[in-house]
Amino acid sequence: MKRFAGRAALLVCVSLMFLVPSCAPKKVKIYDIPEGARSDVVQIALAQQGKQYRSGNKGPDYFDCSGLIYFTYRQAGISVPKTAEAQGRFGAEISRGAVQPGDLVLFKIKNDDHIGIMINGSDFVHASKSRGVAIDSLESKYWQRYLVGFRSLM
Repeated sequence: MKRFAGRAALLVCVSLMFLVPSCAPKKVKIYDIPEGARSDVVQIALAQQGKQYRSGNKGPDYFDCSGLIYFTYRQAGISVPKTAEAQGRFGAEISRGAVQPGDLVLFKIKNDDHIGIMINGSDFVHASKSRGVAIDSLESKYWQRYLVGFRSLM
């Protein structure tokens, strides 16, 4: 009977491993990007995953969306404005087809500007009010609804 109870407990534990969502950061494919500023921007932004959202914060422990952009680019040696509105006008406007890792993605949500950093053709990293620094996809209907455009700073 003890043997059966031990196996049942093991089976329950293994089952829970597959049922309970993982807290590990989302794995995403990054384009083959040359060493340099684009690679630095993407790696710095991804390293902030899991840090909490706090309005008006520009890192390194807490971020709002524009703060993540400001901190990331500054760490990569590139100066950018401090607000999402100003960041959304900075650099050059580009089409979705021209997006490369490190480019900015712009959203307008209920009259608020929101901004993130592209890490591949569809995924971006941003400071989410509900989840902190996280990765999301432009393929999501939610993000498609609020998408405004893209900017290249490099």
